[in-house]
Amino acid sequence: MPKINEYKCNKCGLTLERGWGYRFYVEDGNGKRIDCYHPMEGYHVAEVLGKHPSLKLIRERTGFNSFCICLDCLHQFRADLGCFETYWSPYELYLENHLPRPKQAKDRRQCPNCRSKKVKTELELVGETCPKCKEGVIEEIWTGRIS
Repeated sequence: MPKINEYKCNKCGLTLERGWGYRFYVEDGNGKRIDCYHPMEGYHVAEVLGKHPSLKLIRERTGFNSFCICLDCLHQFRADLGCFETYWSPYELYLENHLPRPKQAKDRRQCPNCRSKKVKTELELVGETCPKCKEGVIEEIWTGRIS
């Protein structure tokens, strides 16, 4: 089970989204992304795509949203930047050679608020200078909880 972390500046206290830095999702028929919480990811996918969706459908309609922040306006948002590969079932591993899944971003690395391209994921910011105060460092702090 993964550790749940907090991400924050050690100087000004800027806080980013708690968790692992990303979240698995499935898209419904209208393109709305629905969070799939661990450890029940497969259940959430089956609720949206049906009990036995094809591997192709799983790959088209699932992904990982990274927790992001704009370095210009400090807007926090989620985006699928292709940072992680989707894994949903043992069948996907077995069939990997038949239908390879390239890491491919579904979203642009751009702030939806101010359109800036100066965007980082919270995992990229760990150990880096805080974008808000420019003095502190973003730390990854284990909460003591696991999911």
